[in-house]
Amino acid sequence: MNPEISSQDLALVNDPIPKLLWRYTVPTILSMLVTGIYVAIDGMFVGHYLGETGLAGMMLAYPVGALLYAVGALLGMGGAALVSIYLGQGSVPKARKILGNTFSLCLIFGAFFAIFGSYFSRDILQLLGAEGAVLDSADDYLFWYYALGIFPIISVAFTALLRNDGRPGFVTGVLILGGCLNIVLDWLFIVVFPFELVGAAIATMMSQAVTGGLCLWHFLSDKTRLKITLSQMKLELDHCFNILKTGVPSFLMNLYLSIVLTLHNIAFLWVGSPLHVAAYGVVSYTEAFFYLVFEGIAFGTQPIFSFNAGAGRYDRVFKTLKIAFGITLVTAFLGLLFIYTKPQWVVYIFAGDNLELTPYAIEGMGLYFWGLPMEGLLLVGASFFQAINYSKEASMLTGAKLLLIAFVVYLFAWAFGTNGVWISLACCSSLLVIWMGFALRRVAKQLEL
Repeated sequence: MNPEISSQDLALVNDPIPKLLWRYTVPTILSMLVTGIYVAIDGMFVGHYLGETGLAGMMLAYPVGALLYAVGALLGMGGAALVSIYLGQGSVPKARKILGNTFSLCLIFGAFFAIFGSYFSRDILQLLGAEGAVLDSADDYLFWYYALGIFPIISVAFTALLRNDGRPGFVTGVLILGGCLNIVLDWLFIVVFPFELVGAAIATMMSQAVTGGLCLWHFLSDKTRLKITLSQMKLELDHCFNILKTGVPSFLMNLYLSIVLTLHNIAFLWVGSPLHVAAYGVVSYTEAFFYLVFEGIAFGTQPIFSFNAGAGRYDRVFKTLKIAFGITLVTAFLGLLFIYTKPQWVVYIFAGDNLELTPYAIEGMGLYFWGLPMEGLLLVGASFFQAINYSKEASMLTGAKLLLIAFVVYLFAWAFGTNGVWISLACCSSLLVIWMGFALRRVAKQLEL
């Protein structure tokens, strides 16, 4: 046996698909849900202790700051997909070089955002229409997000890479630790010491520093065949280009979330009020829970997709996709059942007994969430295309979504007011699921399945 082929490699091409899904997807879903605690806990503390002004300020700042997570996904998922493909081909030296270049790119992007992002944070928020007390709160949050931006970039990138290195359970444990730390720090910096949104941002960044550092440490140790060295970190143009090209779909998927939040915020300020922005905050936090589950399914299946694609086992690739779609739909329909039967519970979690905000949020949930199953299918489908190195199809899917929602949300806002803003995303996702179905059939024919 080739000494570079591990038992993990053999399992990816030989073990039953359901067993592999259990091994990779369940810990990854848990990891993503814990990651969501970083934002959700911030929202709970801000909503309960700083009221609708703080919540609106955070909702305006977070989508801009979330560009850091998109960059982390760009580098981490791009690097992880290539590492898995090269390992599937038996080329461990190339996989090591990809990993080292990914780390170097993380450092470069982190420095860029720390310098330029924090300097222009207030200007960006003013361009989005923020003003007064909401602008001040949002700027407090966004400045510290960018100043400490290296931490979320490394955290997102290296949780993906470590999961690929056969340690999904360890990643889950690290993220649980980070989530618990975030709760403690939120309480300390918002409740005990009234630092308001500055405290919320610093608490999140410190927690990201811990999770990113622990995941990175694995690749600096002797416990992995992919250990990072200075020679591997020396940038090579071809490797950098391939990492970025392969990671673009993940970048667009994460950027999409930020852009959708920003577009909705601007549209609600145009045809509604800051109260609608706060209500959308409640809705988006709820959606984020399910979005993270869908991401867990997508990221958890990525090593199975990529390794088997590299090994030429496309029968296993498509079988995995069918099961992943099934899990996604079941999750979405269970979520819809809860949201439409107990919406007031959801509002209370993030806003408490806010009599003014609650009716706006409940109305918004009713109009918004019928598109949840389509959102899940699109996320898993785009990740599938990316994982098997069909970056063009993945990028077209996610890029088209960005362009379509940008057009539809303002068209519907102009035509139907706030109700149009609420329903715009679900309408776009429904159209794109149809397009994705044709794309999947075309790819299957190309692979002669």
